[in-house]
Amino acid sequence: MIAQKVKPKIIKAINKMPTEGIVKRVGVNEFGEPSDEENIVCNVIGLYHEGSSSISQITKDKGIVIKDKEQYLMVVCDEDTVKIKQGDFMYLDDNKFIIQDLGNQNRMNIYFDLKLGKVR
Repeated sequence: MIAQKVKPKIIKAINKMPTEGIVKRVGVNEFGEPSDEENIVCNVIGLYHEGSSSISQITKDKGIVIKDKEQYLMVVCDEDTVKIKQGDFMYLDDNKFIIQDLGNQNRMNIYFDLKLGKVR
């Protein structure tokens, strides 16, 4: 019931400002050890957004409080996005991110709000 009301609104928001991304996972060799190859898990289209962190950094020289921005990609839960796991890599444009959290709101499997961490 709730999914029928919420899911179309999420899809509408994503379609207004879509962001395309590729999710990759580090493969394993024949011995079960991580390899250097990254295998494509799925291609996703989502809504990229930023939120402020609850942790702030205080600089000592001027007393300015700087808050780190947390980055998210909201994707609709479907047969492709359920393959995504925490620790996978997300490629958006020329940037590489690691998926820190799936953000499955209330475990309803309507959408994932993937928390992204920049990989340097």
